[in-house]
Amino acid sequence: MKSFLLALLLLGAGTQSLAASCCGGGFAFPALIMGDEKTQLTSSLSYGQVTDDVLPNQKWIKRADENHSQTFKIEAATLISDTWQTGFSVPVISRSIANETSTGLGDISLTLGHETFPEKSYSLWKPKGLTFLQLVVPTSPSIYDATNTLASDSRGRGFFTVGGGVALVKVFGRWDANAGVEIHKSFAREFSSPANGGTITATPNMGHSWSIGGGWNKGDWRMGSGFTGMYEDAIETSGAQSSRGSSQKNITWTTMANYMLSMESAWTLSYADQTLFGSPENTSLSKTITISYQTRWQR
Repeated sequence: MKSFLLALLLLGAGTQSLAASCCGGGFAFPALIMGDEKTQLTSSLSYGQVTDDVLPNQKWIKRADENHSQTFKIEAATLISDTWQTGFSVPVISRSIANETSTGLGDISLTLGHETFPEKSYSLWKPKGLTFLQLVVPTSPSIYDATNTLASDSRGRGFFTVGGGVALVKVFGRWDANAGVEIHKSFAREFSSPANGGTITATPNMGHSWSIGGGWNKGDWRMGSGFTGMYEDAIETSGAQSSRGSSQKNITWTTMANYMLSMESAWTLSYADQTLFGSPENTSLSKTITISYQTRWQR
């Protein structure tokens, strides 16, 4: 029971995408095996709507173009030894802006995790923790090479990104807590499209994110809530278009309900809102509802 509960903590809080909604996705905390299982598979379906844009000067602009998206995502992780695990995430995204619609693969990610802080004996305060490395591969169009007039075919950030971090979980009877932090680096690429007027070089830099949350458990149910914050350095462009860019940040609040069908499977329903907390800058803000199903296999 306890090991499966540890997994539910990250199922609800660990897969929230951290990039601006305009960019179709970005670096996210990976789905990690936190319990005693050998393999886990998570599928999720989400619906999100962009409601506001925030300019670099923090001025808010209400969106009125019916900008919404649906995302189907498959995430899997499996042990390769007693302490090491590997995993992947594959999203398929359908975006619609006004009368434009585009569907296709989003940016995929690959993960390597290590049980760096095992829970070998009972402790009143010591959490269980994993460290991880993650690679995001730009397998979908970005805002820089979108061909649709309103860029509805922009489903990713467009950069190879490498990051690493730590995820911690702790159960206190009926209560639980989770926290995580990561830092990542994205690498420059060239893009060419008629919208850019030719070829440009986009140069990103560093970014980081954090998450914190908790929940209350009774029987087969868990109710939880959490916050995820993200920050991205400015992206400079040169070539056919030149810009120094502006940094980007926002905070996402999430509330969720988990229901355990058995010791091997569970459903999660969550709602995420980027408009309520923090001081966002240079970003699009969305509200998203997600339903997830996770199944697990024991060692």
